[in-house]
Amino acid sequence: MLTVDDAAAIVAIADDRRFDRQYARRGPMLNRIILGRVRSILTLAGAPLPPVTEHGPVRPAPSQSATQARLDALATGGLAGPDINALAAYVRGEGEARCGGKLAQQAVGRLFDPNYRADDESWSAALVLRDAPSSFNPVKRLIWALTGRGAKARALLAEKVNQDPTGLHGTGVAIHNLAEAFSRMRTLYADPVARDQNSPAAAVAASMVAPRQVLRQPTVAGTCPAGAFTQDTLVLLQLEKANARMPGYDMAFMAGSWSACPAQGWVPALMATVWRDAIGGAAQ
Repeated sequence: MLTVDDAAAIVAIADDRRFDRQYARRGPMLNRIILGRVRSILTLAGAPLPPVTEHGPVRPAPSQSATQARLDALATGGLAGPDINALAAYVRGEGEARCGGKLAQQAVGRLFDPNYRADDESWSAALVLRDAPSSFNPVKRLIWALTGRGAKARALLAEKVNQDPTGLHGTGVAIHNLAEAFSRMRTLYADPVARDQNSPAAAVAASMVAPRQVLRQPTVAGTCPAGAFTQDTLVLLQLEKANARMPGYDMAFMAGSWSACPAQGWVPALMATVWRDAIGGAAQ
């Protein structure tokens, strides 16, 4: 394995076509296990979810461009509604801290179905999709294998977003970063000094959560800023560690790379709107 947590090295590898997301099961046993789980769990109807698909002949992929265009239009058009109000109340400290996940999941889910309702079942399913690719807890994995819980969680979340693969990833995997971001924003708001001094942009930057890590697999042997590698090397780009050193948006969304998140405009807009509404609601 090759672990990379330096922002400059991550950017270099993200732009290097020698690294892809084919996720072929090769190399040491641990690498094979991890890659096999990604290929078996982060799929829908036999196809990998968009954030784990290989480069392919065209990037950005047409579906990626269409999704980003739609989300960018929503972001620039202004965000409002009951989901914003609920998240703003959560940031102000209303309700239990553990409720933030479901609130965020519902806000994302309604991008794919206006009637989406998050509940304990949908949030539990998202927790399964979060843990299934990386957990080595033998008891948990045995229970999942015997009950088919991973497949059931994926099916439940896919049905709620009308079988949209981007919606499944958004409400089942990426949602955990957004939920943690709103938890950080709630903590930030609870500090009177920070609440008064942070603009929406500053609050978003301070609260933003990048994915813990993403995987890349070399297609050839060679060297890169992080060291030497072979085709059997599993490359771990540790985005959250890099983002902690240089808080912002680049690591969180892989901005500027072929694998950039199509929600890179919508998520900051959502968070900024929630912060403004939290401040405004407190002033009323």
